[in-house]
Amino acid sequence: MSNVPSASEVPKMDAFTAMGTRRSIRWYEPNKPVERWKIQTMLEAARQAPTAGNYNGQRAIVVHRDEDPEIWEFISDWSQITTQMAPVLVFWMYDMANYDTMGQSIHDLLRTGGLDKAHGWEYDRVSRLFPLPAMLPDAIMHRLAAIDLGNAIQNALITASALGLGTCLNGASGGARRNVKEKFNLPDTYTFCWLMTLGYPAESVDGGGRRPRPPFETMYFEKKVGNPFKRDPEVVKLVEGLNLLQPIAPLPGRLEEINKLTKRFGLGDEYLTDWKLEPSQLGDVAGDKPLKPLSKEEIIASAEGAEKSDFELHPTVKREELESYREKRGISAND
Repeated sequence: MSNVPSASEVPKMDAFTAMGTRRSIRWYEPNKPVERWKIQTMLEAARQAPTAGNYNGQRAIVVHRDEDPEIWEFISDWSQITTQMAPVLVFWMYDMANYDTMGQSIHDLLRTGGLDKAHGWEYDRVSRLFPLPAMLPDAIMHRLAAIDLGNAIQNALITASALGLGTCLNGASGGARRNVKEKFNLPDTYTFCWLMTLGYPAESVDGGGRRPRPPFETMYFEKKVGNPFKRDPEVVKLVEGLNLLQPIAPLPGRLEEINKLTKRFGLGDEYLTDWKLEPSQLGDVAGDKPLKPLSKEEIIASAEGAEKSDFELHPTVKREELESYREKRGISAND
C-alpha cells in the first residue's frame, strides 16, 4: 500500500511564505524519519531548476544517517553536530561530462519549442559551436555548472520548507571530499560541492527569526554601483504581508531554546551558548563589536527545564584539535 498522499492532502504553502520561512536548521529530531515522497518531491523540484544551455549536470546522492552513522566525522567542525542529528544527508555535486552532450541538449530545446529561429538558434549552427568545451576554458565551465547546481539546491531548499522540513548546507573538510569520492564511486567528472542535512526541526521552524542581511541599499543598485536602488517602505510592507520578510532575529526565547536543546541531547555545560543575543550589527557603521558574556547564573537559567533525549551527540572535533585527530584517523594533510 502506497504512503504517498494525494495532492489535495498536502498543505499548500505559497512561494513567498516558503522563501520567507526557509532557515538553516541545525537542530533536528534525530529519530523522526523523513518520508520518502518528500525527499523525491525535493529532487523533482531540483530537476525543474533553470540550467544554462540545458546542461542538466546537477547530481545528488541521498543517504540515510542510520546506514552510515560515522560519516559526520569527516565534516567541518562547525557542521558535525548538525550532521549527526539529521536523519537524511544529501550530497550535491555536478557532472562536467554533461557538457559533452550539450549540443544534443540544446537541439532538444529547438525540438520542443524552448528556442526559436528569431533568436538566432538553428540546428546546424548549434552543431558547429557545441560541445561547449571547444569554446570555453574549464574554469568558466565549472563556474556555470556551480551556478546551475545552486539553482537546483535552492529549489530543493524552498520545497523542503513548504513541506515542513528543515535543511542546512554544510561545508566539507578534505577528509569528506576524499571519502565521498571513494564511498560513492564518483567518476572523475563529478565535483562534490555541498552536503545538505535534512529532517524535521527540533528547534522552532522560524529558527529564532529571520537571519540578518546587510542594508538593502548596500547590496542593490540602479544604473551604476554607488547609486542605491531606493527601497520603498510600501513595498517592504507588502513583502512583510506576503510573509517573504518575517520577524528578524533574535526572537524572544531563542537563547533558552538553543541551550535547552544542547542539554537535551547530552552535551555538557561547556557547550552552552554563553553570550547575550542582540540585534544585528550588519548596518552599524561602527562595525563589529565583541559579544557580551552572560553570567554563570544566566547561563544555567537559560537551560533549566531541558528534556532528556536518548539520542546523545558526540562533542565536535574542533579545528584546534584536528592535527591529532587526523593522525589518529589516517587523514593526511593533503586531504
